[in-house]
Amino acid sequence: MNVLVVIVNYRTPALVVDCLRSLAPEAARVPGTHVVVTDNASPDDSVAQLSKAIADNGWSDWCTFLPLPKNGGFAYGNNEAIKHFCPEVSPAEAGPPKMRPEFVWLLNPDTIVLDGALTELVNFLKSHPAAGIAGGRAENRDGTVRRSSFRFHSPLGELESAVKFGPVTKVLQSHVVAPGIPETNEKVGWVSGASMLVRRAVFDQIGLLDDAYFMYFEETDFCLRCVRAGFECWYVPQSRIIHLVGQSSGV
Repeated sequence: MNVLVVIVNYRTPALVVDCLRSLAPEAARVPGTHVVVTDNASPDDSVAQLSKAIADNGWSDWCTFLPLPKNGGFAYGNNEAIKHFCPEVSPAEAGPPKMRPEFVWLLNPDTIVLDGALTELVNFLKSHPAAGIAGGRAENRDGTVRRSSFRFHSPLGELESAVKFGPVTKVLQSHVVAPGIPETNEKVGWVSGASMLVRRAVFDQIGLLDDAYFMYFEETDFCLRCVRAGFECWYVPQSRIIHLVGQSSGV
């Protein structure tokens, strides 16, 4: 396996099925790609729906379904998949070694994968050995672009956000948390966890996501740890997804 793709479900099986359907051509395009869908103990019929969809659509060769015993949040759902397929990351909690992917793609269930989304991220990390994380461009259904790359929060950045006044913003431009959306590849502080490709070496060095974060800011924390460990984080706009924001969380 070269790429492990992780999708976390909680009560959104229809969204996951649509995501998998859009992902199928891309998974075939990138040799050695395997997808794992985890379910955070959804109280609906997600387990039955997803098991049936994977079997009925013939996705079993490249997609594994992994129901989990509790709803531990977004980071927990990702971590359990990574520990299951990359047990060396957490040997005390995992079974015998199975696979050792070079990259792990964290992908939201409320996304539609566009052509080349995974290919562009993989090619970028392969050609930029200092980069540990690469995130892509997120679009709305109408093609408008959403912010998905950011600077880290800082006291001056929080001041600018609170004031939002022209002269102040101009002086603090380099501290704005959400600057303009880049049109080309750009080194950034952190990227959205909706589409985030992580080099396996990052997990080997800094460990898994912090599942003390139930939802939100787990990717910010992870990117910060990654950068502090000496890796770079990049935004790669040629990798494109449609992000149906809030559909998976209700927020």
